[in-house]
Amino acid sequence: MSRPNLPIFTALGQQTRWRAFEVLLEHGEQGLLQREIAAALGIEKNLMSVHLRILKEADLVSAEKNGREVTYRVTPAAAREAAETLLRTIDGGKAA
Repeated sequence: MSRPNLPIFTALGQQTRWRAFEVLLEHGEQGLLQREIAAALGIEKNLMSVHLRILKEADLVSAEKNGREVTYRVTPAAAREAAETLLRTIDGGKAA
């Protein structure tokens, strides 16, 4: 069985990245700066960059640079695709 969304599940399978994803979901289209996400999770800003890079590589978040700051937002299409793939797998359908 093909697993095209494995990077998404791998990215979300780590607790800090899952929590960051949840925080970003709560902030919708407005998004958050890296330092704001780190503060919300109580972790170092530098450590947050590693987690955000992995989420971005999995297409779960997008990053928009504004000068020295970067705003991160959830990529709704990728999140929906991951959820749909999981549901199809649970229901015994083929993962697309």
